[in-house]
Amino acid sequence: MKNANRIRWILAVLMLLALPLIISSPAGAEVRPLGMDMTVHGNEMKPEGWLSKEEYLDESIHITVNTKPRKPKSSADRTTCRWVIIEIADPSQLRTTMSNETYGDQTLARSVAMAKSVNAVVAMNADFIKYTYDFGYIIRQGVFYRDMLDSQKYPRDVLVIDNNGDFSVVPKASSADMAAYLAEMESEGRTAVNTFTFGPALVIDGEMQEVSKNPEHEAILATQRICICQLDHLKYAIVEIDGGNGVGMNLQELARYVMELFPECKYAYNLDGGGSAHLVVNGKLIHPTANSRAISDLIYFASAAGE
Repeated sequence: MKNANRIRWILAVLMLLALPLIISSPAGAEVRPLGMDMTVHGNEMKPEGWLSKEEYLDESIHITVNTKPRKPKSSADRTTCRWVIIEIADPSQLRTTMSNETYGDQTLARSVAMAKSVNAVVAMNADFIKYTYDFGYIIRQGVFYRDMLDSQKYPRDVLVIDNNGDFSVVPKASSADMAAYLAEMESEGRTAVNTFTFGPALVIDGEMQEVSKNPEHEAILATQRICICQLDHLKYAIVEIDGGNGVGMNLQELARYVMELFPECKYAYNLDGGGSAHLVVNGKLIHPTANSRAISDLIYFASAAGE
């Protein structure tokens, strides 16, 4: 049994080391970048790619699911912390979708149904793109939808994911701030593929942020939380904290926990929590709770492995 585990580990390492070679190979390449349009979905997962319930590996993506109990200081009881580490071969594998794949209605959907429809290996809720249309700065899969930053009661941090799959944050952004930042990106040959207006940013440029007094996010409340992180180029993590009714983490605890798990973290960004905090792996919600609700949009990671 030990030898079998060792062989599986060696094969996994060898395949991960081969990802950059596969994606750059002009002939016989097995990884094919996915199209930008939201109606383009991930490739079907390979059944043999599921090495266990907690690990998937093919030529283009590797994910591992981790679980650990914890008793945060602010929490009334112990909670369960989960994190997924994701490595991909091409930026196009980090994608978004909406309920009905359309922006023009406020229809909500179950995260599991959305994740299955796009062949997501792993998925999480995004912000509340279709709960209201008078809020936020929204670009999804390269399409600009709205700029309502100046109408918000409080300025919010905006997460930007560019065409290289790299994160950046525009803190407490106004419309003018976003226009200036996007112009700067364009001058550098980068474009914004997806933007999110929820926050706050927990980590920026490797530095943990002070978020304990954030007025817009009930920062001191222990509750169910979820965030997305960039650890390195094309390497990411999703961290989800179970909770509700006084159980979970407050925002500062979440920021500290991210840095504890990933000292190398470059960016971490808080997204919609409570009953909207969904983490879906292989078409299953891995933290089903009674207060889980229908949502409007997902961030997901997909396979780009060809035949």
